[in-house]
Amino acid sequence: MKAIILAAGRGQRLRPITDTVPKCLVPVNGRPILEYQLAALSGSGIRKCVVVVGYLASQIEQRFGSSYGGMDISYVFNPEFSSTNNIYSLWLARHEVDDDILLLEGDLLFEKDIIADLLNARLLDTAVLDNFDLSMDGTVVIPMGNQAVRMVLKANQMAGFDYSDALKTVNIYTFSKATIVESILPSAGDYISSGNRNQFYEAVIANLIDRGDLTLGIHLTNGRLWREIDTPGDLIRAEADFQEASLSWE
Repeated sequence: MKAIILAAGRGQRLRPITDTVPKCLVPVNGRPILEYQLAALSGSGIRKCVVVVGYLASQIEQRFGSSYGGMDISYVFNPEFSSTNNIYSLWLARHEVDDDILLLEGDLLFEKDIIADLLNARLLDTAVLDNFDLSMDGTVVIPMGNQAVRMVLKANQMAGFDYSDALKTVNIYTFSKATIVESILPSAGDYISSGNRNQFYEAVIANLIDRGDLTLGIHLTNGRLWREIDTPGDLIRAEADFQEASLSWE
């Protein structure tokens, strides 16, 4: 399995911190977010990782180079990072899909065992999910048994939306090579060719589920901690919530 980390964006909501450093290099308790991710991946046996970069890309490449913890690292550059969203970053990485894929976003901080548990379960076409509470926002999934029957992006959660059965996406997924190549990338290409480059890749997943073209499994965090770091407040909470020992493989 190969990991793809989407880390091209500017991190506007984390300014002024991200005026001089890319979002994935923002330090949490002294270490960059991306370093925790790379440690979790390499410690779980991933041997190849692709990082899609854009804003201040050279800082990321200089910081980590071509390997980390025995894991090879390569980079894909998104030159349109300021005007596109992560659907375009994923599309640019299409030539790197030569294996099953572990897909995640570069602003996530999480207990390392979330990755280890997911890989040990040997699950493909699966989303990592957490119980929803009203402090969360973003994409949610409506489950039935061990499958997602709907995925609803934030923009489509209208007033009165029923969150009673909702699970929150952690923005970590596994996909088989076949699912990526035959379903996700062609659908993403349709979005992009119609001018929808400023879209989330989860719009593709949601559409495929609605059409019955993707069966997406569910893997719960089971109480393991994670944070998506979008704002200075998120960063403060993450530093308070996590002890470095729970994130590091050393």
